[in-house]
Amino acid sequence: MINRYSPKSRAARELDAAFSRANSFQQWQAIAEAYDRKTGRDAWREKADSPLYDNVSIDTRLQRLRKLRKRGNDQGLLFALSEGIHGNMAGMGNPKLYSKARSGTKRLITEYIDEICDALEYLSPRDFDGIAWADRIEFFQVASHCYGRSALMLSGGGTLGYFHFGVLKALIEQKLCPVVISGASAGAFVAAIVGARSDREFLALFENNTLARALTENRDNIKIGFGMGKQIDMRSIKREMAKLIPDLTFKEAYEKTGRSINISISPAEPRQNSRLLNHIASPNVTLRSAVLASTALPGVFQPVQLEARDVNGGIKPYLPSRRWIDGSFSQDLPAKRLARLYGVNHFIVSQVMPGLGREPNTRPGLRKIVSDASVAATKQMLRGYLDFLQRYHRMGPQMGTALNAVNALMEQQYTGDINIFPGYGLSGLGKLLKMMSEDEMADLIRAGERATWPKIPIIDTTTRIGRTLDSILHSFEVDQAHWLRSAPQTNTARGEAGAERGSRKPATPAKARRNKRVSAIISGKAEGKAAA
Repeated sequence: MINRYSPKSRAARELDAAFSRANSFQQWQAIAEAYDRKTGRDAWREKADSPLYDNVSIDTRLQRLRKLRKRGNDQGLLFALSEGIHGNMAGMGNPKLYSKARSGTKRLITEYIDEICDALEYLSPRDFDGIAWADRIEFFQVASHCYGRSALMLSGGGTLGYFHFGVLKALIEQKLCPVVISGASAGAFVAAIVGARSDREFLALFENNTLARALTENRDNIKIGFGMGKQIDMRSIKREMAKLIPDLTFKEAYEKTGRSINISISPAEPRQNSRLLNHIASPNVTLRSAVLASTALPGVFQPVQLEARDVNGGIKPYLPSRRWIDGSFSQDLPAKRLARLYGVNHFIVSQVMPGLGREPNTRPGLRKIVSDASVAATKQMLRGYLDFLQRYHRMGPQMGTALNAVNALMEQQYTGDINIFPGYGLSGLGKLLKMMSEDEMADLIRAGERATWPKIPIIDTTTRIGRTLDSILHSFEVDQAHWLRSAPQTNTARGEAGAERGSRKPATPAKARRNKRVSAIISGKAEGKAAA
């Protein structure tokens, strides 16, 4: 007899089927909660103890934080927080803790994270009297550095990459989209579109199927396929791209939206190195040229030259002697570079390529050991063969680039801490370069949303402390910017020193434009803070 609370019960099976009919995350969440109640997973959430983490340590720290805040012991609270703000405290970052129940993890973990975030918010106001302003700023900066932050990485995948739009829509609607976003190939196209828009502007693209229609219009009747690179009119490609990617540089996009967009590009020649373009390393490079380079799949598109804005606002070639190809060949998911640039230590991956889209097998056993050993041996054999070819055979630059690309593809990691995969299998490879209809495009975007909803609870829980710290530091930045803008200015500060010291040259047009832009950024941040 099947237990009423078993996942195999009729009620549980009916709820399991209902997930595919949900039209919003709110509906999905309601079904998930009902499913957990019917299968007994809700009871698992309520029960604190588990061999998967040190629940005694978490509960002890939770009670300590509550007592310190209740007693008004602010110094003690700050000290207690500084001892334990990291993502895997007592093992609470164990992925298995987030796969048991559909609607969330252990209540003890969520309560502990809630208490930490509440305590951080309690200590954050500038006019807080308990602890000096400078000491609290130092604490929040150190805590943020130690805790790290999350990034969203969008894989390459041809037309299948439009799946990423649904992923971003679901995350932005729940206010869970990381500030740091990377994209390669098709992922670069999606990253540039979201990176140039505010949340409101991005979500507006989905109203009345606007985005799906724009992606499938193809007024110039562009045809894409292997071996057609020389036949493709790049002017038509650029016109189509301009519909959705504004004429912005990485720096201008960052100043507008606050999103740190990163686009991977691969070298077209063996002696070049791959690049990760962003507002830090290549601030004046245009988004459009970066996307063109990152989507230049060999055999389909010709290698691309980057463009950048000069000091007078004009567009000029960037590294004119270099050409670039598809970013997926060198760094589909540039985790190490994001870690160095932004302090990222938690990665959310949207992976659309069939065969790469599967969760890592965490179950120990002979099958996993044999599988891992087989993969490692195959990679080692291929590396040896490629090394032999490059050492003892003469080959042209194109073949050298191709071999380097194959080697780079083998070395890459294609999953992260949280992975969002589509439901199709290897059959999806047939759609890599397919020109889709509007309905097909809308269905693919919707599939991205549906695939993301089951990940919302774990993303919300595992990123909440990092988001809280980032929000507090952002508020500090805005307050400081307002103080600098409104503070009394001396003659020296205004560049109006007396004649005995000589008159200061007037600001150059470029500097004047920069000052206006900085003022606009400060005002925009202040308005965003007020709206929140």
